Amino acid sequence: MDEKLEILQCLIRNRAFAPSHSALAKELGYKGKMGIYRLMEGKVRQDTVDRIWDLILEHYHLTDDLLYNLARSFAGVSHFYDTLVGQMNRKHPEWVEHLVLSLTADFYDYFSDRFKAETLPILKDLKTDEPEVYWGMVTLVYIRGKGIDIYKHQEDARSAAAQVLDALDNLLFEIYPEKIDAHEAAGNLKSLNRSSCLWNIVWNCITMFRHYAESDFKNEATKALRLFDFGERSYWRLAGSSYGRLAEVWLLIEQSYGRQTNGFYLAMRLRAGNDVCSFNLADTSVLQFWSTDDGEEPILQASRGYGPERQWSFYYYGYDGEKQELHFRPHPDSEILPDLPEMLQRIHLESPAGKDEKVWARILRNWDERQGETMFKQAKEMISGMIDMSDSFRIVNITMDKTTLSLFIERKGEDGAHEYRLPIEEYGFLSEINPSQHVIIVRRRQDGELYAAWTGLGYGIKLSEFSVD
Repeated sequence: MDEKLEILQCLIRNRAFAPSHSALAKELGYKGKMGIYRLMEGKVRQDTVDRIWDLILEHYHLTDDLLYNLARSFAGVSHFYDTLVGQMNRKHPEWVEHLVLSLTADFYDYFSDRFKAETLPILKDLKTDEPEVYWGMVTLVYIRGKGIDIYKHQEDARSAAAQVLDALDNLLFEIYPEKIDAHEAAGNLKSLNRSSCLWNIVWNCITMFRHYAESDFKNEATKALRLFDFGERSYWRLAGSSYGRLAEVWLLIEQSYGRQTNGFYLAMRLRAGNDVCSFNLADTSVLQFWSTDDGEEPILQASRGYGPERQWSFYYYGYDGEKQELHFRPHPDSEILPDLPEMLQRIHLESPAGKDEKVWARILRNWDERQGETMFKQAKEMISGMIDMSDSFRIVNITMDKTTLSLFIERKGEDGAHEYRLPIEEYGFLSEINPSQHVIIVRRRQDGELYAAWTGLGYGIKLSEFSVD
């Protein structure tokens, strides 16, 4: 049997895209719902299979590989679900959560010997070799175990999707409370989840699971984002604009996580004050330029704010390297826009051309020396929701042995350093770090708590969890 046909039958049978065959035909704009029924019976020609396949790819903005992996996740649930459920005490009110915990943290102490011998090796290999398939299966196990039907009440379908993401995020944050970046990413996924399709919920949950459970996933995810040859810091003016009171300029700061060509930009929108020495920080946003290799018009994902208040928007973008111009056009499906201009022109600080650019370059060099770092710190706090407390809590030394992490912290207004200790076994990631990795004390705006934060790695531990001498 044709592989495409098998994949489509699996996904349609499991209602990945719509609650019924007729609803899917309507969603795709496919003439005649009987075509979907005949496909499910295997009574269609190859060109019909290809046409429905292509319609699904185009309508839902998917790829061949993603359809294949989704189908394998659904097939995995059909194959493993009864075996997994058979290991649980279904009288316990949270048996589903305990099952997800086991599948996430590899906690199988109370599973049967037969399961450990026959099923567990398959699951572990799948988790390592094909994480998208594995985490899709775990998501579907949770949805099936909880008896969730997102299509039951169409008017509440998006609410049901948010509930799934929220419940799994809460569970994962309990397992990995140190993974602040993963929790933030989950909040972003919840704010972006506007589709009521089951596949979309599964895909967002796959991304969320990987952020939490895979220590190197942030670097993997960053590969989908493009960096240009702007350098670490670049200034941009509105098309043809001259310097003057209230004039705007944009500062793009590269965030690469050590990669050469992949990452994103922290964008600071500055507004000129009453004199040539001052600018005000009008807004801060994150700009993620998605890589494209299939001929489609490239998309920019822009966001501002932090936590549950973060807002996302999408633009088509173009970059003219010769003219050093960035062009933006709102995506028709975007609901909230952070007001990107139609075009930005690069200001070359070292070799400006023309009178206006020379004035901009001189003023911005002066501003960068006087205010640049202070305002950059303010911008990071605005977008991350974390306040750098290094002025009040300065880490002067870090030591680690096989059992204990010690942070020696000088507190403002007090003499000497206090030792903050934490057993290594409390957090699994502590066995992967070393004292040379950057850690600072921050205060999270969401809960007001102080954290020891490894900001480059996305980890954070409440300072109140340390014992203090």
